[in-house]
Amino acid sequence: MKTLLVGYKAADLFERGKHGKKFTAKWLDENVLCHTLDIYHRHAIEKTHHIRAICSPHLPEGPWDLIKFKTGPKLMSGELSLDMLQEIHRLKPVKFELEFVGKERDKNDLLAKIRDNPERVRDFSAKWPASVPGGEKLMFTSYPGCFCHRRLDEGGLALAEVISRDLTSSPIPQSPFPVPHSPSLLDMGCGCGLVGFLIKSVVKDLSLVMVDSHSRAVEAANINAANFNMTAEIILADNGTPARMDGTFDVFAGNPPYYSDYRIAEVFLETAKRALKPGGVCYTVVKNDAGLRPVQERYFPNVEVIRRRGYCVLKSQKPM
Repeated sequence: MKTLLVGYKAADLFERGKHGKKFTAKWLDENVLCHTLDIYHRHAIEKTHHIRAICSPHLPEGPWDLIKFKTGPKLMSGELSLDMLQEIHRLKPVKFELEFVGKERDKNDLLAKIRDNPERVRDFSAKWPASVPGGEKLMFTSYPGCFCHRRLDEGGLALAEVISRDLTSSPIPQSPFPVPHSPSLLDMGCGCGLVGFLIKSVVKDLSLVMVDSHSRAVEAANINAANFNMTAEIILADNGTPARMDGTFDVFAGNPPYYSDYRIAEVFLETAKRALKPGGVCYTVVKNDAGLRPVQERYFPNVEVIRRRGYCVLKSQKPM
């Protein structure tokens, strides 16, 4: 039976045997495909269970005998759940199973929104404007699952404002070269492209590479690049940039999530350290610098804190 699993993570695919020992579920076989929106979860499933997994912004075409969908308020937004349910309905599986983690009331509220008119096709995309001083106003597109869907992220805006100001006002401090005619920027955790595209709206000849682990963020960034007529290399990855890009960037911009004891922020900073040229500058942003600053100081000897829009932009230079 061809089965598609949607919304499941590696930890969800275990069964417990005697004495509580965990085993990969017995029904997981070559006929089962796991779909993920984030490449990190795909890699974790493949590594842990050695079964097929795919990472894409939309569900793969069938036909499917069974689609199992795991969701709930703590697992994904209601809007993303509805979007996934709409895609599942379009695929017309022979059988559908919903594993809802949460209150029965919330499950009923979710299903009620599609029960009356299941054939209705909703557009869950959003458009919103953003700009930095000296740049044009850009109308960004985002999708459910993207960071800050439907709204501007003030931290990202603060980061873009600080970097664009630095790139247009003075050379990189203590660098053997002034800001080059065509500076290169790595925007990691780019989301729909807010930071990178805002900076490029000011620094027109910016060479831009963007990375995110979420397939819908990469989809939105590609769409925004086309809408803005801007050139950028946009990469889906959970481990930074490929080795061929080591030591090639003048500037690194990162707006990492800060849960998991800054472990994800460490991935960002490890990437910044190897991706920057000697003398290149790393910028990160956080609401309060108390937690991130000591982490960044482990990778770069000096950290300057620039306060902007109620956020702290942490600026460091890679040693020569």
